[in-house]
Amino acid sequence: MRYIDMTDLLAKQASWGNPSELWRDPTLRRDFKNFFNKKCWYSEASVAMNDIHIDHFRPKAEVVQYKQYDYNIPLKDTGYYWLKNDATNYRASCAFCNRKTGDGGKQNFFPLQTGSPRLTPNGNQVEKPILLDPCNEDDVKILSFFGKDVICASSLAGDAERVEASRVIYNLSHPDITYMRSKVWESVTQTISAYEAGDMTKGECIRQLGIAVSRETQYSACAIACINSLAPDEIIAELDLTL
Repeated sequence: MRYIDMTDLLAKQASWGNPSELWRDPTLRRDFKNFFNKKCWYSEASVAMNDIHIDHFRPKAEVVQYKQYDYNIPLKDTGYYWLKNDATNYRASCAFCNRKTGDGGKQNFFPLQTGSPRLTPNGNQVEKPILLDPCNEDDVKILSFFGKDVICASSLAGDAERVEASRVIYNLSHPDITYMRSKVWESVTQTISAYEAGDMTKGECIRQLGIAVSRETQYSACAIACINSLAPDEIIAELDLTL
């Protein structure tokens, strides 16, 4: 997961039609798909031509309780209905993350942290979601990887719980996704090993790793985690590893 600043994307709103069901508008769908290089905002999996899902981060029609976690109970039958045509509530997703697939899928889950305020149509309360949000710069720093596994990069209370719930709900451990992440980790590891063995120049190592961490590359956050874990300092210093 990498940080998605929606500012430039939301500047395109004048070209989006279908105000009663904004998320279905084909121009909006195209713009959301292309904004993060045709990748899912949650998993970084490639999103094919017709597979883009416009996920309502806060569900638009109902809210289903996830395990024992709190949720906005007054909205269980209506969802965050006033946000259904609010583009700031949209996230571009692949089918693996958005629909029930295997043991995961976001569906209509939106668990809240214990004691979180509850958002209302006319209120200014700020909820504290359990789910990590790719549009929250602090949230993306909490989730990391080691090999194919999702790990928590924070020691703050509650963050490991948020990572675990996000791992399951976003389906980040689906076999197809973990396989691709493991290939990225293996490739980055081999590049670093070749440099350290003297079989690759520093310049070539930086070039290859620069491609791996590019925002255009699938699973680039995994590549960043691998480099931070395994690469020597002189290589890390030459790369932009900002999530």
